[in-house]
Amino acid sequence: MNWSPIQDVVDWGSVPDWFGAVGSIASVLFVYLGLRREIRARRSDDLRIRASQARLVSAVVEIRGTSVLRVTVANESDAPVLDVAVLARVVAPDDPDGTSVELAAAKHVRRIPGRDKQDIFVTVTAEHRLRPTDTVLVDLTFTDHDGNRWHRIGAGQPEPVD
Repeated sequence: MNWSPIQDVVDWGSVPDWFGAVGSIASVLFVYLGLRREIRARRSDDLRIRASQARLVSAVVEIRGTSVLRVTVANESDAPVLDVAVLARVVAPDDPDGTSVELAAAKHVRRIPGRDKQDIFVTVTAEHRLRPTDTVLVDLTFTDHDGNRWHRIGAGQPEPVD
C-alpha cells in the first residue's frame, strides 16, 4: 500500500544485482589503489637511485674564532660534483628545527672532483659573532654527475631541486 500520490515507478533491482554492483566498484577501487601504490614505489626507487651520488656529498663545519667558518665539503663519490653552493646558517641550540639566521652570502665552488675535499672559508657578517657553542648548519646545493640538482641541509637527506 502506497500512501504517496506519486506512483513508485523506479525498479530498484534485486539483491544479487546490488551485490554485483558493489563488487564491481570495490574491484575497480582495489585496482586503482594497487596501481597508485606501485607508481609511488617506482618513484621512490627512482629517487633513491638518482640520489646515490648525492648521498655521498657532505659538509662539515668548524668554527674558527668569532667570525670565520671553515666548511669542508667532501665528495666521496667517484664522479665530480659541479656548481656547489655553500650557505652557512646558525640555529638556536635548544631548537635546531626552528628559525635560522644566515651568517654570510653563499660561497660557490665550480667543481669538486671525485674522492676529494674542498675547504671553503666563510667570513661571517659583522652583526654576528660566533661562539664555540653555536650550532651551525650548512645548506649545500650542487649538481651531480648526471646533471641532477640537489639540496642538502646539514646531515639530512638530499632533496631534488626543481
